[in-house]
Amino acid sequence: MRLSSRRSFAWAFVVAASLSSLPACGPSLSQIEQGKAITTKEPALDDFFKSVVALRSEVDRAEGDRKAARAELMKTLGLAETAEASAALEAAAKKAKTLDEAGTALHLELTPDAKLIVLVQKRGKSSEDPEALAKAVEQSVKASLDVARRMGDLEQRARFLDTKRTELSTTPAAKSGDAPRELEGARVVLADLRGRATTEAGLASSFVVGLAMALETGAADTALAKFTGKTPRPRPGGGGGGGAPAGASPAPKPKPSDDFEP
Repeated sequence: MRLSSRRSFAWAFVVAASLSSLPACGPSLSQIEQGKAITTKEPALDDFFKSVVALRSEVDRAEGDRKAARAELMKTLGLAETAEASAALEAAAKKAKTLDEAGTALHLELTPDAKLIVLVQKRGKSSEDPEALAKAVEQSVKASLDVARRMGDLEQRARFLDTKRTELSTTPAAKSGDAPRELEGARVVLADLRGRATTEAGLASSFVVGLAMALETGAADTALAKFTGKTPRPRPGGGGGGGAPAGASPAPKPKPSDDFEP
């Protein structure tokens, strides 16, 4: 007997609903891939799995820490805390230009400690507050560099744990129960954590370098040389070392082929 179109639709719906209630046919994730550490009653294995879960937790916080590092700067720049890093760099460049036109030169020193050099030559008034900007920039740079350093450490920890995983895989305890599956899952997790840690470190570092370039108004290096007797530092991306001690004669200008300035 032929079913009506309405009954056919109802029957198809029942079949689809029944199929959706069945367990997935593909292999399920290991416990370690789900962020859980199994207990094998083998201390070395159990400590290893706990270390992987703990490492994953730290890497998971990286994005939030990276964004928090620039939250105060975003506020100072008149942006929402959730604004993209590129928006912060554009806003910082505009502020630096406005200050420069009013006679305030900016230069971000990254070593030995992050510090925004503010040099003022009275040429006009500006509604911008360079001191507030300096405070926010320095806090953001220090926090961002801290995130980059921590991510570098976490990437190294992930490598160490992967080496440990290889060693543990050869032990008798690693060949029974769920251990083989969980160790393979740990391999996948650690590879992902290495990649994520490297990416987060790169994003934090790139923001600092971008900020230094955005704030550089050009006049700061020359002014610093006059005030301190030190030779101007190359701009971000250039090479070269430090300057001469205060009071020393300026270093001779290098030949054109050795000059880092465009």
